[in-house]
Amino acid sequence: MQVATLLSLALAVSAAQWPVSALGYDLDGDAKLNQGLPEATFHFQGQYSPRWLIPSNITPVTDAPLDCSVTQVNSIERHGARYPTSSALKKIQATLTYIQKALAKVNASDIAEPNLRFLKTVQLQLGSNDLVPYGALQAYYSGHSTAQTYPGLTGLGSFVRSTGDFEGLNDRVIVTAQYWKLGYSGQPFPSGNMSTANQTRYAPGLPDIDVIFSELAGVNNTLDVSTCTANENQSPKPEAAAQAAYGKSTLEPVIGARLSQGLAPANITLSYSDILNLMGLCSFDTLGRAAVIDGELQLPDGGNISDFCRAFTDAEWQLYGYANDVGKWAGAGYGNNYSRALGGGYLRELLARLTGVAPPLNPPTSLNTTIDGNSNLFPLDRGIYFDGTHDNNLGPIATAFGLFDGPALDASKSHAEQDPHNWYFSRIAPFQGKIVFERLQCQPGRSYVRVRANGAVQPATGAYAWCKNTAATELDQSMAQYGLCSLDSVKDTLAWVNTDSDWKNC
Repeated sequence: MQVATLLSLALAVSAAQWPVSALGYDLDGDAKLNQGLPEATFHFQGQYSPRWLIPSNITPVTDAPLDCSVTQVNSIERHGARYPTSSALKKIQATLTYIQKALAKVNASDIAEPNLRFLKTVQLQLGSNDLVPYGALQAYYSGHSTAQTYPGLTGLGSFVRSTGDFEGLNDRVIVTAQYWKLGYSGQPFPSGNMSTANQTRYAPGLPDIDVIFSELAGVNNTLDVSTCTANENQSPKPEAAAQAAYGKSTLEPVIGARLSQGLAPANITLSYSDILNLMGLCSFDTLGRAAVIDGELQLPDGGNISDFCRAFTDAEWQLYGYANDVGKWAGAGYGNNYSRALGGGYLRELLARLTGVAPPLNPPTSLNTTIDGNSNLFPLDRGIYFDGTHDNNLGPIATAFGLFDGPALDASKSHAEQDPHNWYFSRIAPFQGKIVFERLQCQPGRSYVRVRANGAVQPATGAYAWCKNTAATELDQSMAQYGLCSLDSVKDTLAWVNTDSDWKNC
């Protein structure tokens, strides 16, 4: 198609205006995975939300616009749902021990608020660190949906990478990648009753993946960067400091005060960290005890959500969501001075794939030159790439690319959650959260990039748009309404990733 014809078609479609998505479609198993999970609760869990399909204001969502075609897909995804980390679990147990000790001589029926009476005797049935069956099903659906969404690319082959170590069972991202590949290949989910982490980990028939970056100290790893010394040495940690400030300004006087009244006649005063511990159990207890039976999800206790979810109001969940948003904005987003350095290594790899040119190995920054310098371990000819990572790496990658930019998040102001902001972490890196970078061909010699985050096409034009359109033509400007940015502009914008301009601050 000639440029003028394509431009005319783009402008004509613009005049007709695509409708905002009514979510009359399903991606990544969204309908099954989120059935029975109230939106007013589970969409405000920050990094502990299960992935959910974000409404897109730009259409089409999965199909390529006009007569363009997708020629490459790079899907970087957080691991699926897991148990609390071992350190977090200790803090959670300390909070419950404090509450139960204070309630020891109080009859459950005398506790002022009925929804809190379960706290007197509740016993956790959770492990630590590991991927849970729900998370495995998330990953499986993600891989399966990817193959269905891009059938024209499956013939070009896929390449699956992960981060982690089988030794010490630091393998939740690895196991996620295995289930993603299982779903992508069209194989059935393992049969039988899967209700434990070990059943998830050792299920028969899980495929090998192509590359695993070790997370051992000192190893360069673009999917889990720990070699930026200045970032590692920040004290206090930005995330913890931001949550402490918001906890003092809002969580304690609102949620803490209500819980103190609700747990009367016991004399209980909960800190912001106690509040965060209790609220985090909504997701951990619900998803961690869910089973997958012959590939079908079964929520715990006959299909119910955890009592920890019902202990808080819809309005309080919005406060909890912001506590996680502001924490990750400060620690893994635009509020962290090292986010560009942390995300730059992966973006160098992404740019290499998009352009078909091997990444420069010097300066190495977080690049693992042994892997990226080997064309068998870093191929450039595949149609679909999967990269498994953690939330604290996905946030910096999004930041370094320019996604979800907006007003700074305030931690110290009371009810700062009411201020406008674009950084909602449950929409960025929830459990199995995914950001998909697509390369499209729209005419001979003209390539574009489109970004979809958890189903929503990210705007390439307007305030805080990720596309800078540094090399824009009239056609490029018209294509931006579909979320498309010319590859030339992306190359110009990401030129810094092939340098150490940000890494030298590490």
